[in-house]
Amino acid sequence: MMSTANPGGPRLVMTQQPEPRNPLYLLLLLVGIVFAVTVLAVAVVPVLEQKAMDAGEVPPPSPFRDALRQNGWQWVLYEVAALVVLGLASMGLDRWRRLKNERASATIPQNDAQPPLVG
Repeated sequence: MMSTANPGGPRLVMTQQPEPRNPLYLLLLLVGIVFAVTVLAVAVVPVLEQKAMDAGEVPPPSPFRDALRQNGWQWVLYEVAALVVLGLASMGLDRWRRLKNERASATIPQNDAQPPLVG
């Protein structure tokens, strides 16, 4: 005889509103993209300049390339620090929201319909 039970098991219907998105995720994404672009620029731009010089062409002066050559490693360090801070802050916000929701669901609602227990 075949069972008529639900093969996927019981399904719970959640009546709670979905958790709002963490705004730090967007900042983390943007800083990550800036970090990737900066690291690529720090690694690739000097190689391209060297290849141009080897080919006999002097690259035109550029304040951006000069700043990248002098301060690029500092930019990368600042961006790594921002990634770490935003990552920890986003994890902390997620944990705080989860704990807040767990505490709210763990509280016993007051029900006036039941008489108090007499012991």
